Amino acid sequence: MRLYFLLFSLIIIPEKKIFSQSQVNWIELKNNVEITNNGKKIILDLYTDWCGWCKVMDRNTFTNEEVINIINNKFIPIKFDAEYQEEVFFNNNNFKFVKSGRRGINELAYYLTNGNLSYPMTVFLDENYNLITLLPGYHKPDFYKKVLSYIGNDFWKNMTWEEYLKNN
Repeated sequence: MRLYFLLFSLIIIPEKKIFSQSQVNWIELKNNVEITNNGKKIILDLYTDWCGWCKVMDRNTFTNEEVINIINNKFIPIKFDAEYQEEVFFNNNNFKFVKSGRRGINELAYYLTNGNLSYPMTVFLDENYNLITLLPGYHKPDFYKKVLSYIGNDFWKNMTWEEYLKNN
């Protein structure tokens, strides 16, 4: 009986993985990448290589199966290093790296955040590349799923965040 259960488990478990998405299908925004949103909203993960909380977000939040599914189904997911040192083309505009202090910043990061730089930063854009909202900092999967649902399902168009939280 145990052998049958073990064999059944081995057959079912891998099959389940086939139908689930195992990772966010990030597009790394670099100088030659063209983004076509196909009418979807954009989620942009703004990070730096030295940001510890960015790495925690990658490890804890962006590996959650529900978070992965919502992002891949509702958004065009983009990752962008705020300190990317090459010119980048985004939404019909060129953005350059500006050296400042020991490091510098790519103008796109400054533009997307209206100068409110902190990392990690999630930038939500609508289908026309207009800013919906900024979500600064590290967030655990349960909270992040609520934000993704609120924006991904367009609840933000008809109710406040507080109203959404009361109803969900």
